[in-house]
Amino acid sequence: MLFKIESGSTSKSGNEFQTVELDRQNVDYTDCSKRFYQVSRDFSKQYAHIYSARLNTFRNILAPAIKKKWSNTYKILKLCELRDKGTTCIIVGTIFKHQELKPSILKELSDQLEIIPQPTRTYFVADSDSLVLEDELQRIKLVGDCIDVHQVVTGVVCAILGSEDEDGIFTVKDVCWPGCHIQKPLPKLNEDRFTAEHMVSLHLLMEWLCGLAGSSEYQGEISNIVRVIVAGGVFANYSTEKVLNESDVIASAELVDSFAASLSAVVPFDLMPGCKDPTGIMLPQKPFHYCLFPKATEYKTFNRVSNPYECDIGGFLCLGTSGEPIKDIMRYSKLDNSLDVLKKTLEWRHLGPTCPDTVPCTPCIDTDPFTIYNCPAIYFSGNSDKFATELYKGEDGQRVRLVCVPDFCESQTVAVVNLASLECHSMTFS
Repeated sequence: MLFKIESGSTSKSGNEFQTVELDRQNVDYTDCSKRFYQVSRDFSKQYAHIYSARLNTFRNILAPAIKKKWSNTYKILKLCELRDKGTTCIIVGTIFKHQELKPSILKELSDQLEIIPQPTRTYFVADSDSLVLEDELQRIKLVGDCIDVHQVVTGVVCAILGSEDEDGIFTVKDVCWPGCHIQKPLPKLNEDRFTAEHMVSLHLLMEWLCGLAGSSEYQGEISNIVRVIVAGGVFANYSTEKVLNESDVIASAELVDSFAASLSAVVPFDLMPGCKDPTGIMLPQKPFHYCLFPKATEYKTFNRVSNPYECDIGGFLCLGTSGEPIKDIMRYSKLDNSLDVLKKTLEWRHLGPTCPDTVPCTPCIDTDPFTIYNCPAIYFSGNSDKFATELYKGEDGQRVRLVCVPDFCESQTVAVVNLASLECHSMTFS
């Protein structure tokens, strides 16, 4: 796409206009979300398979982390191998969190039969919450100050150092988390390149992306935007209701398609689904059906992608979700900051540990698709309450730009990330 910017200058001969042509910058792009597209969807299977696959995967991931932290001082045992009470050892397992306020269909039915109205809850943490660690065969209760029950959630795999007492309770002396994965060297760019997440719906935003707003210098900067990612909720932005229904989808489909086509005409555009969009609710969510976008699909720059979504933009790995796993972790812990939760999931090396316990997901069999196999350069979460960003620096030199992208229909705000420096700022269109 060429931008034609005319800036007026006055000479003795009258008004003269200087024409400047700006090329939209291009970078290499690879969709790395294959594991989300091709996940097994055999609904005859139980969810025990995904926990088993997760535990097997993280045993291999935790092995070098355990050796680095504790050397070969202690034996690594399974729960069924615990024999000597009081002997310090290492157990690798999946955390399960007992929460009395956690929703239960059996409890709901019991309450209904007793005709006792129950208040609607959106936060399920109580002081009585406790932790157990489980592997393929057994589980054991955890106690100790080294692990905070309110800073973890069900589904996280870790290594626990401690010992079992006479009552069959495991006292935790230390914890080893998987940690952020080693990051491949980030490429160095000579010029700024920008990506923006969750850009939707306003004509002002469209004019900004097209280079029709601002001075020629400012328009030159806009030409450096190389990709746009909408992190879910695009249909919700065209609805006046809090909950999207069938009539909203039908009424907004043409508007969404026109917007997607207009945006794809000027910049490569990746569209992720979200929990309020017309697609399956179970994670990983497949891309939108192409029939919803008859105009936009004419453009090769328009990409219907999955949720979660992973891609390589000019050598920078970009990974994120539409926000469902992050919000769910905040409901079941005392982690009340989206950036803190993003950091935790990096350290846990898992996009959504509460899948399938409290976030619906497909019953995967052989693999857990939510494992973070490669350390991203940009890690984002959509539909957040407000814009927030931070540069995460890992123990092994990892640099990850964390971005909480706000709900556009509430904030009219987008996030802009500079690939050259990993700096990030917000833009508001209101």
